[in-house]
Parts: sequence; C-alpha cells; structure tokens
Amino acid sequence: MRIIYIPVTIKITEKNFKNFLRCIAYDIYIILKNFSFKKKATNSTSGYIDAAIHSNAFVIELPYNYCLTFSKILNLLFDGIFVNWKFTNYRKDKNALETKLLKLSKKFKIKKVIIDGTDQSTNLIKDEILQGFDYVIKREKNKSISNNKYLSTILPCKLINYKITKNKEIIDWNNIGNAKPNYNPKYDIFFSGQETSKYRNDLIEFLKNRKYNFFGRAENSKIPFKKYLSNIYDSSINLALEGKGEFTFRHLEILASCSFMLCERSINELELPIPLVDEKHFVSFTDKEDLIEKIDFYLKNNNLRNKIALNGRQVLEEHYSPKKHGNILMSKIFK
Repeated sequence: MRIIYIPVTIKITEKNFKNFLRCIAYDIYIILKNFSFKKKATNSTSGYIDAAIHSNAFVIELPYNYCLTFSKILNLLFDGIFVNWKFTNYRKDKNALETKLLKLSKKFKIKKVIIDGTDQSTNLIKDEILQGFDYVIKREKNKSISNNKYLSTILPCKLINYKITKNKEIIDWNNIGNAKPNYNPKYDIFFSGQETSKYRNDLIEFLKNRKYNFFGRAENSKIPFKKYLSNIYDSSINLALEGKGEFTFRHLEILASCSFMLCERSINELELPIPLVDEKHFVSFTDKEDLIEKIDFYLKNNNLRNKIALNGRQVLEEHYSPKKHGNILMSKIFK
C-alpha cells in the first residue's frame, strides 16, 4: 500500500514570528526525512503504530499544509492518508485541530485514518469528524467502544530500539531486559513515578507506612533510567499504577524485565494488541484491601510469582511486533 502520513509535529505554546519560522523549518525537516535510509522505531507515544505503518507500506510523510495543497495529485498516487492526532503545532486550540481534520476529510477520497495517541481510552471523536474518516486507531482502545471504526494500538516499549524494515523484523530479545526472573530480589515492592493523581500519592504513602520493604516514591523528579530498570528487576512486586492512561510505558518495561507486575483492574477494560491475561501474565487489584491481600499472597508464593513474571516476558516476546500489528491493521483498513 502507498500511504501518506501526517506525523507528530513540533509543539508550540505561543504564536509569534519566531515560532512561525520554527514551524516552517520543521515542515521542511519532515519532508527531508523521507530521503533518509535509516528509519528507526522511536519511543514517542505513537512510536509503535508509526513503526507498524512504515514496516507494512510505502510511506511518504508530509505536513498538513502540503497535503492540502497537493491533495488532487495525492489522491491519484496514494491508497490512504493517516493523520496523527498531534499533527498541529498549536495544540491548545482544539477547534483549529478539528477544523483541519474536517478539511482533510473533504479533500481526500482515499482511505482516511486518524491515529489518536491520547491517553484517554474511552475518548470518542466528534461524529461530524468521524463521518469523514474510515477508521480511528486509538492508543489502548477501551472495550466499551463498540463502533467498528475504532481500532486499537499500544505504546512502544522503551527498551526496544530497532531498525524498521519492510523485509524482516529483527528484535534481538537477548539484548532486551531480562529473560529470567530475579530469584533473589532486594525489595518487596517497587514504584517510582510522577505525582499524576492524589490516588497514586495516597496509595504509595499507605504502603510505605506498612511493614513491607518498599522502595520508591511518587514525585516529579525521575530516577535515572538504568537505575529505574535495575530497581524493577530487584523487586519482588512492581506496581504499575494508572498514570497518563490505564496502560503506560511502565507496564511494558516491567514485562520486558521479566518481573512480576501488580496493576489496577482497569487494565482489563482495554483492548490490547498483546493478549495479556490477568493472573497469568500479571495480577490486578481493585482497592487497598485487595492490594494488601495480593501483596501478602505473592510475597509468600515465590514460585507462582516468578512463573507469572516469566509468562509476562514470554507473551511480550511472542506478540510485541509492530510489523505483525501493522499487517493486521492494514488488512482491516484495506479489506
């Protein structure tokens, strides 16, 4: 398939002449990227779906204004246009974003797809806009969305960095994370993350005040990434709490580290490209009482905990594949 892709562009917070020039320069950069032979998967929120598209189609990336200007000829040369939700520079103006999407939907007669990388799994696009597009690929689509126009994708795993190719996908799992559980962990529980909610802060303080060997914090300063990964592997139980979305980078990092993951029940409400099963690849909890019960149980049952950790790593190895994911999506979109 021949695809036009309007990618994520530079974000500005204020409209002025300097930022206007920056936007023009970035548009030129987007075009020049098409002539690069080195295409690597990125760790941006849309990195997984970006790699999925690029590894399954002939893709030309173009800025919004160029697509509008050359829409007549692009309609003749391409099979579809994919629009990343973050394609506008000034994102505070949601009305302008929606107006631009409407303009694109009217200008193009080929397959039209929105890539919604926002962290709200239940968020729906306005009917007026949705009518002009064939599909919406949502980051971790919620199962409550019944509209067949919505498809699901996922965040990229930050531990995986590989070259995008249309011929063969090579992800060297021997050099990614850990292949076996840690049988001699240092800590009972680990969590480190931003103060994204009062619930998260209260829960961490609640655990700190109990008898566990708890390591971590909920604050805006970050642990260095290598130290963060080593702490995951050195902990019996890793908390994966909701942050910017029910499913975060942390979930994938814990799975790649072959470590035990305990997360909120809301993960089961998501439609994920990786078939994660509660109590097989991870364990979920509903409230503080259930959390304590699960922690106590799995701290005592080392073999079961390590088996679940290993299952999580194996399901990631088997199903984390932008190329396979893209092939499935393309077969639905261009059926």
